[in-house]
Amino acid sequence: MKSWHVILLLALCALCFFFGRHTKETEAGFAAKTDTVILRDTIRDSIPYPIYETVIQEVPELFPVYITLAGDTVREPVIVPIRITQKEYQTDDYHAWVSGYNPALDSIHIFRKTLSVTQKQPSRRFGIGITAGYGIGKNGLSPYVGVGGYYRIW
Repeated sequence: MKSWHVILLLALCALCFFFGRHTKETEAGFAAKTDTVILRDTIRDSIPYPIYETVIQEVPELFPVYITLAGDTVREPVIVPIRITQKEYQTDDYHAWVSGYNPALDSIHIFRKTLSVTQKQPSRRFGIGITAGYGIGKNGLSPYVGVGGYYRIW
């Protein structure tokens, strides 16, 4: 093989390389496949403090009072007003309201949604590349190295 054949072959390989690199980014009708995975993370949080507390109503409740007079125990019911309150808890991840008599939030579990999107580019069907093998030429069977085109079936 003469030296100008080798130079021509290398120049053709470089040209095909840069042409293929350019067409890969700008090929029309090239649809990407998107794979979406949704995960839920469980976050255990400490006991939060309320940011706002409101008295909703007062409910009268009978409360027994025992009075001891001269050896006798007397049960006397007394009406005591009980406050019903609503407490509001808020952070960036949740907003909670708790109502009732002496309310308290014991614990909270937050199920945060995590979205992971992966785009997969489909492979091209047509291409040009360097091929090597054994083939039939002018002098019979001989090794072969050259530039070839292909079409991907699967």
